[in-house]
Amino acid sequence: MGSAHELRPLSPFMEAFYDYVRNLPEKKNKKSVLSHLDINNPPTPDDIQDSIRQLEVKHGQKPSVKVLKRVLSPIVMVLKDYYGVLDSLTQADPTPSCIIWGTLKIVIDGLSRFIDLFERIQNELLTLNIQLRRLILYEDLYGQSTDMQEHLFRSYKNIFRFWCRVDKECNRNSLNSLLRASVSFSTKKLQSIIEDLKENADQIEKLAPIIEAQFAGDDRAEAAHERLENKKERDEGSAWRQQMQSDRIRSWLGGQTLTESILARHRSNLEATKLGSTCDWLAHDTTYQSWTDETLNRPVLWLHAGPGSGKSTLCSYAIKRITQLEPRSAVALLFYEFDDSQRTALSMARALATQLFDYYWLQHQDIPEDLRTASQKSSADLGNILDFIRLLIGKIHVAYIFIDGLDEECNVARWKEACQIFEFLLLLARDWPGVVRLWYSTQDRPVIRTRLGDFPTMNIKEKIRFSVDEYISSTVPGINNPEVDQKTRTWILAELKDRAQGNFLWTSLMLKTIEAEVSSFDEMEQFIKEGLPQDLDAYYSRMFARYEPRERELASKIFGLVTFAKRRLRLSELRQAIGILSSDDPKHLKSRSIPWRQAVERLFAPLIETQEDPDAPQDCFCFLFHSTVKTFLEQHPEVLQRTLPGAATLLINEFIIANACLLYLSQDAFAELLIKDSDQWMTTSKERITGTNLLTYSAKYWDKHMDGVEETSELRLKVESFIRSGNFHTTLQLQSLFVENHFHLYTLEGCSNYHKYTKRVFPRWFARHSAEGCTDVAKNYRTFTTQWNSFLSGRNHIDRRFKGELDRCLWGALGPQSFLSNGQDRYSSFMLIDKDGLCPDTRAPYCAGISSDGSEAVVLKQIEVSDPGGACPLYRIQSWTLTRCNQPRLLLEETIAADLEAKDADRPDRSCETSLCRDSREISLSPDLCCLRIGSRILVKDESGRYSEIQELEILTEDPPPYFEDVLLKASYLVLASRKKAERIEEPRARSRAKTTKTSPKGGKPLADLGSNLGATSTDCPLCSREHSKEPSPGSVSSSSRDQSKNTHKEDASERESTSSSPEEESSAWNSAEESWSEGSTSDDENGRALLIRLDSTSEDSRSETSESEAESDLETQGSAKDDASDAPITSHGQLLDDYEGESEESNPEWVSDDSPYEADSDASDWDYRYESDDELGYSSGEQDELRAFLRSTRERKGAKPEHGLLIVYNLGAGHPVQLFKFAHPLPVKLYNSPPVVHPSCPLVVWPLCGGDILFADYEENSYFIRQMRPTTRKARHIFIKCHFSPCGKYLHIASLEAQQKALSKKEKKAGIKDSLLISAFISTHRLSTQKTTRCPPALIHRMKFSLGEHAGLPSNSSPVEVTWTEKHVYFSSSGDDNQLCLFRVDLFACPKVHEDAAVCVPKKPVLLPESARMRAVYYFPPRAQNERALVLVGCLTNLKDKGAADRDLTGEWDPLHGLPDRVSPPIGFYLWEEEDLGGWGPSNAVEEIKPDTAKGSLEQRMEKFSAEDDCDIEHYFIT
Repeated sequence: MGSAHELRPLSPFMEAFYDYVRNLPEKKNKKSVLSHLDINNPPTPDDIQDSIRQLEVKHGQKPSVKVLKRVLSPIVMVLKDYYGVLDSLTQADPTPSCIIWGTLKIVIDGLSRFIDLFERIQNELLTLNIQLRRLILYEDLYGQSTDMQEHLFRSYKNIFRFWCRVDKECNRNSLNSLLRASVSFSTKKLQSIIEDLKENADQIEKLAPIIEAQFAGDDRAEAAHERLENKKERDEGSAWRQQMQSDRIRSWLGGQTLTESILARHRSNLEATKLGSTCDWLAHDTTYQSWTDETLNRPVLWLHAGPGSGKSTLCSYAIKRITQLEPRSAVALLFYEFDDSQRTALSMARALATQLFDYYWLQHQDIPEDLRTASQKSSADLGNILDFIRLLIGKIHVAYIFIDGLDEECNVARWKEACQIFEFLLLLARDWPGVVRLWYSTQDRPVIRTRLGDFPTMNIKEKIRFSVDEYISSTVPGINNPEVDQKTRTWILAELKDRAQGNFLWTSLMLKTIEAEVSSFDEMEQFIKEGLPQDLDAYYSRMFARYEPRERELASKIFGLVTFAKRRLRLSELRQAIGILSSDDPKHLKSRSIPWRQAVERLFAPLIETQEDPDAPQDCFCFLFHSTVKTFLEQHPEVLQRTLPGAATLLINEFIIANACLLYLSQDAFAELLIKDSDQWMTTSKERITGTNLLTYSAKYWDKHMDGVEETSELRLKVESFIRSGNFHTTLQLQSLFVENHFHLYTLEGCSNYHKYTKRVFPRWFARHSAEGCTDVAKNYRTFTTQWNSFLSGRNHIDRRFKGELDRCLWGALGPQSFLSNGQDRYSSFMLIDKDGLCPDTRAPYCAGISSDGSEAVVLKQIEVSDPGGACPLYRIQSWTLTRCNQPRLLLEETIAADLEAKDADRPDRSCETSLCRDSREISLSPDLCCLRIGSRILVKDESGRYSEIQELEILTEDPPPYFEDVLLKASYLVLASRKKAERIEEPRARSRAKTTKTSPKGGKPLADLGSNLGATSTDCPLCSREHSKEPSPGSVSSSSRDQSKNTHKEDASERESTSSSPEEESSAWNSAEESWSEGSTSDDENGRALLIRLDSTSEDSRSETSESEAESDLETQGSAKDDASDAPITSHGQLLDDYEGESEESNPEWVSDDSPYEADSDASDWDYRYESDDELGYSSGEQDELRAFLRSTRERKGAKPEHGLLIVYNLGAGHPVQLFKFAHPLPVKLYNSPPVVHPSCPLVVWPLCGGDILFADYEENSYFIRQMRPTTRKARHIFIKCHFSPCGKYLHIASLEAQQKALSKKEKKAGIKDSLLISAFISTHRLSTQKTTRCPPALIHRMKFSLGEHAGLPSNSSPVEVTWTEKHVYFSSSGDDNQLCLFRVDLFACPKVHEDAAVCVPKKPVLLPESARMRAVYYFPPRAQNERALVLVGCLTNLKDKGAADRDLTGEWDPLHGLPDRVSPPIGFYLWEEEDLGGWGPSNAVEEIKPDTAKGSLEQRMEKFSAEDDCDIEHYFIT
């Protein structure tokens, strides 16, 4: 049993202690100080020093010692000073005094020694302290040295001696010590110990450098050894890294599998026959020798001969010879196989690069940097692989590249692939004639001769004939038997050579047959005369005739499958195909119907060979041993029924494999989509699906095999039945999962990148057939793959995550006319169209309106286009009810006639070329669907739900807009709003000075004319250069009580102005309403919630921000909207403003300079500020007027006409329309999709204008006021502002969409990165006054801002995001760039602090949308009850071909929508459960913080305008 504690070696101090104690005599040991110590607890050096110090102090405290020192010490010192004098006197007079002096001297010396003894002990204590510390340090530093340990041992032992001696001396009594001091030997022991200690210290000091040098040498040796080890490790690490890098490059190349297949073919060629000397002639051929001679630049050698001549065997022989004779040369080989269509240009390039790289790696074991860099590119690009080969060729001494069987790439597609490698290698040989050597062994084809005819050529027919004759002479069984006479031998050889005709294939087959069937020379002679085939066709016929009748049906299936397969079939796939063809019930393939493996392999030899599958060693690939077999079967498909007439099932043709694929895919197991379980795909019956069975092969090639089958009515019906079944949906799923690039888009060389192509998926004869239904099938399929292209091809991470889950596709949304609409939907989807209402005219777009709560929808489509002189076009209107429990139901359908051009036919600018609705925006519906506008026609829904036109509705405005975009009907009040450009109104001021009368709207009569006594002035907007209103006096309510002097002053001022008035003044001249002054903000003591955020409008920060925002808004006037501004897609921030490109520098005003914060060109419209923070103002208020004047003059020079907003309110309850309110306003900056809203109970209309201005109009009192809600950041621009009143009417909710251009660094600009927009949403809730709802501006009580991400641009034909309002939330919905439903739920009121992170929520699970949803409006309607589903509606799809090139730039070159047929689509939608399908709601990380002390979101009051002409009454600022 071992000890409990590990024994440690003793230190030199402990060894010295135990040694000193052991060696003390017993007598001394008892008296020694050590006798009082515990041997098991030895002292430390510090203990020794403390003990000696205590002994010395104790001895010094004795009274006798003190007396002796105090009394005798001075006397002894004096006497010793006179030693010399006394010695001289006694020597001069030797008398008895000498004896006395001598005795006295002895006493004095003794006393001196007694006194010096303890002084010496005190002095040595100081030295001992230093020495002990030094010994400890030496022990720590050099304790591992034996020499040092020995010296330390002696030193410690002497210290113990010193300790004991001091103890002994100090413990003597004073008299004893004094008597012992009379002689000198009493102090010699102590002196000897002290000298020994000094000697030990000196020796240790001398030994330390020596040990240090030894350690340094050891360290150097160890460091050298460590460096060697490190170098070895670095070399191994470098080699490992290089090996890993080489493995990575091999993996990047991905040519290992094909390379192994090629090398296996090469080994088979060498082993197939006993070559002997049959190919030795090649080494002596002068053409071949000149090709291998490095000094001659003859890099290409072409050998050609007929089929079966042994070209491949000769190629393998040349490869073997080159490898043996020139080991330093790289050798690569490419064998083309007639039955392997997978050998594309990319795969062959990868195989070639892999072989060359393997050679380079074996030679150098290093990878240069250029190869590493090249391997970082995409290996899916053929150009990258070819560049990699070029780099390798530049690093190789000589490279022999052998290409065999190029002529077997016989069809156009395969030859095109092979030709890419063919041309590349020829170019490589031309550029590197001293390095590259190309060998081509093919049949003589014209297309090959045109490319290789100018190079050295070898027709090896005669030489092969000689080699075949030699082979026959040496290989015929028994030919060298001495029992055979010479005549017989000569006859046999002559017959075989004559029939061989230099065909090596025929010769080898015949010799194998003779060896297997002939047993004597008589039989051989009879076989040659009667049974020997004349050629290969006869031999193949003989081979097929050997099958027994009972075997022929199975043989016909085997050869039909192997011969016509698009790639080499695995044996397992072959057996499955035979099983499905032989099964009595092909709908349910059972394992008992699959033939045994040995039964199939028994019929292979000798025409079918096998090769092991590297991915599945238990399986193998099956293929014909030579291309001549396929040629024979194509020419003689009836070979198995020649002796069995009438056996039509024995034909060997492509129908066998085409039928097998179709039957396999049509099984009931695949009638439903596959399901995913633990990353494994399986059928609904839990049968696993892999990519190595007949199912995936059939999914890829079923239609291609049908191309080679003759069409019949029965087959056409069979194919159509399959396509219309659920099995076809599973086929699409399989193609998405296991067929690479099946749904990808392709481009052709020389064509624009916008011309996209997809793979053909139906048999040619089926797709072009004129029978009913076939043509529509192809169109329906193309529509589906276009809408879901990204998801099917797995283009982004979302699509790859859910790849194969085709139940996410909205099958029902394809419409009842689509054969695919019966697919399995995860979500119940639909299209708002009925089968009977399908319109044959697909050019006219649909238009739809959806009620604000998502319960109803109205769909319009023009169904008849009349000629210019015919009747009005007809519109079919369908009203749908959208229940959350069932599919949408068609409530009502009607047809109306409406002419878009009728009212404006006399206007020269209105073209009447066609009555076809050019734009779906010329048709709109009110949010409650009660009002419909078609062009300029306004229709209202009656009690029966039908629409009828409002009669006698007149627009009392000169040059009205073409139509009103927004139509709203509330009770009997009709609200019309337009943002379209109007014609310039001539001389509005002259008209305003005319005497007119005003009829009160309440009197029930229409307004006759407009005059200046209407009291309307244009409102103030920093964007529009309109006049500011004057501050009202306390207690004033409206502008009706204004002082007449103000009007007089305005008229006088207008007289002084130019005759040409501004658009703002023109608009004010036509306003019927008077601008009223609000009576202050809503007080906090009214019913409602108090202000939840601090808005100190009087603070310096607020005033600064207000000024900045005004300056910022003023800058938006730097541009006038072009005629097509609203139709063009927005791809930059500058397009959100008016564009003034084309102005010359000379036209800029003086104040526009390089240092100006704004410019007159497009940079200004892009808001490229030179200011970093919000605290810096863009320009002074005086410069604003100059800017406005400059922009106005620019507009006039360019003839640009700013858009005008027009709002009109009618009362329809008086029997005929009565105009109550009209408001005109210039809109220099475009605001999109911002309709007016009407208060549910008060006569209040709220309409966003532009630049953040919002109109509040009381249409009964004929008054209005304007408040401004500025963008939340300086460089932001409003896209839309949507307003909504709460159902109770107490709150006004405002949702605005803001965009600003993303700042790009110089590096990003240099890299060509395009500008993008940063989109954000801002939501605010305002409490309305309960007593003065129409006169007091609302108070801000809640606000929230979040980001919608970065976008390349905004679509031109739809809103970038749709807004849905509920009582407590607002929903923002759109389709993201990844075709995912982008959905935000935002609280309309402030949440408790514990739920603040949930103020903006997003779904936890993604929902995918079709591709076209990115160009369509996407609406989300939440469930109205707990057990209801949510509704997602996607708006109409317009004709995408009319959008122009700008939209193509917006969506990207890869966008599959450009391949969409020239079609339109009504709205589509689907239902989903929020918890199950959306995963519930989770907090969004897109929320942007808003500082609580800012006024963002508040509706601010306008400020008095500064006029540079009227207000510049100035004086010197500095007074001296």
